[in-house]
Amino acid sequence: MKQNESNDDKALSAEPAARNPILPARIEERASFALAGISAVTTNEAEWSGAGKIGRLFEQFYSADISGQLAPFVQQPGLYSCYFNYERGVAGHYEVMVSVHVRDGLRELPAASVKTFVVPAAKYAVFVTEKGPIVEGVQRAWAGIWQWAQQSGYERTFTGDFEYYGTNPDPNDGQVEIYIAIR
Repeated sequence: MKQNESNDDKALSAEPAARNPILPARIEERASFALAGISAVTTNEAEWSGAGKIGRLFEQFYSADISGQLAPFVQQPGLYSCYFNYERGVAGHYEVMVSVHVRDGLRELPAASVKTFVVPAAKYAVFVTEKGPIVEGVQRAWAGIWQWAQQSGYERTFTGDFEYYGTNPDPNDGQVEIYIAIR
């Protein structure tokens, strides 16, 4: 894959976890589906520096019981984190949403802070994290995914990537599937 790589990209891929790239467990095509949750705009640089928003977004999702508020609208159980509205691929701003899978066409939202995003139909490279502490496993997997994307021959589309945590993720001993939209 030929990808525009900035110095920020090189710095991110120099993280220790990126030295051992992971491979996708499978390639699969998925139909579009709707997510609802809360979101924030961030960058990979901010997340790696400790000034990121993703951790606080998960805390807010749980403390405000967003999944409970959305329970009547859930299409399929499970927790998702979705990445979309990429400005410049891995180097720019993007939106991240902690969410649940809701039925299509949802118009009634339980709170002003809740929004929806339709993950477009796409072909995905699906990565599975190591079992263990979820935060560390997801960070290691993403570092490996960035390296894989530069060398794999696949082109990322940046149309909507997502993580699926399952129905009752154990933060200390969990496993996550990461779906990367590709051509």
